[in-house]
Amino acid sequence: MVSCTKSKEVHPEIGDGNDEIVTVGVKDVHVKYMRTDHAELNRVVFHYSLTQVQQFEAAEMTKRETFFELTLNDLVSDTLYDYYYELFSSVGETAITEQKTFHTQAFDTPEPPEPPTPPTPPVPGVPEGAINGLFSVSPSKKVYFSQGNLQYQASTNTWRFAENQWDYVGDGTYGTVVENGVKCNNELISSTYDGWIDLFGWGTSGYNHGAVCYQPWSMTSNCLDYCAYGYTTYPNMYNLNDQTGQADWGANAISNGGNSTGIWRTLTYDELDFLIYERIYELNLTYTFVKAQVDGINGIILFPDNWNSSYFSFNNVNPDADFDSNIIDASQWDTLKQYGVVFLPSAGRRFGRTVSEVLSHGFSWSASYVKSDIDYTHAHSFYFTYGYYSTGFENPRYTGCSVRLVQDAN
Repeated sequence: MVSCTKSKEVHPEIGDGNDEIVTVGVKDVHVKYMRTDHAELNRVVFHYSLTQVQQFEAAEMTKRETFFELTLNDLVSDTLYDYYYELFSSVGETAITEQKTFHTQAFDTPEPPEPPTPPTPPVPGVPEGAINGLFSVSPSKKVYFSQGNLQYQASTNTWRFAENQWDYVGDGTYGTVVENGVKCNNELISSTYDGWIDLFGWGTSGYNHGAVCYQPWSMTSNCLDYCAYGYTTYPNMYNLNDQTGQADWGANAISNGGNSTGIWRTLTYDELDFLIYERIYELNLTYTFVKAQVDGINGIILFPDNWNSSYFSFNNVNPDADFDSNIIDASQWDTLKQYGVVFLPSAGRRFGRTVSEVLSHGFSWSASYVKSDIDYTHAHSFYFTYGYYSTGFENPRYTGCSVRLVQDAN
């Protein structure tokens, strides 16, 4: 509390009084004007001004039993003010007290509050088991790729995605997948095999959709046994995603890909064609893929729609180049993968129990059968090797090829 000296006698009929200026808050100043016993005041007006300005503001004080009071809360921090009182008696006389000063305490002037930020629409998260890049497969459709090639364990009837994009089962000699300390082998394919396989005949989703061979371990050498929804004659043939869609491997629950049915699927031939050949013109991209060797594994790196060549410098972006034209070590891959790139390993293919072309050739199934051949025994696959690639390579349906699933981005 800051007490001022007693006011001088300003008018005998009104009497004298004293005033008190009490700081009751960091920014609030409380003012009291005490009445004398013989003074009959019915109004007191407090006048105050910045000392340097001398433009007084008037504030009516509230009358109490023996005093008048007022609280000011619009004053400037650490500043000298001049003030005086205007006194009104019950008989209508008016007097003005002497002018005095008071000094406000120092306080921090708060910044004005920021305007409220409009709520941001929720951004759909990357699906479980997917890579964070978006890839156009038509002018109006984008997809996420799964984190690795599809794998299956017959002894537990379990589907999963490879832990790493470069993982492949191979033939027991070449391969990166181990189960219980033993390297897995596609040549041990059977209904009871307790390792993992990743080379599948066309349409072998495990669902009895009408084909003779629909189980993941199927390995007859008759192409017509692998016709989705049963063999008929053209034009009554079906792609994997026709009819019920159950012939597509993506109809299964993938244990590390959301573990729900029907959320993944296989790209069609037309979508693969757009992804590799047409997307570069539609989106005005410099290139959409390169051949590379990642951590010692040959394959192809696919780039998402928002890829910028400044992200990483490749030695050779010619699509017909060999794998060793771009050698990517583990630390470089850590840099690349944050941009949502997809790596397809050269995992070879299987005929019956024989696996061949591991690390030199890659074959990934599409969901589309070949309509141009006479007996409809082939289906389209994405094929790549040294100096060559094709989105429409015609593989016999009984061929065991890799499967890389996608999920629509909605």
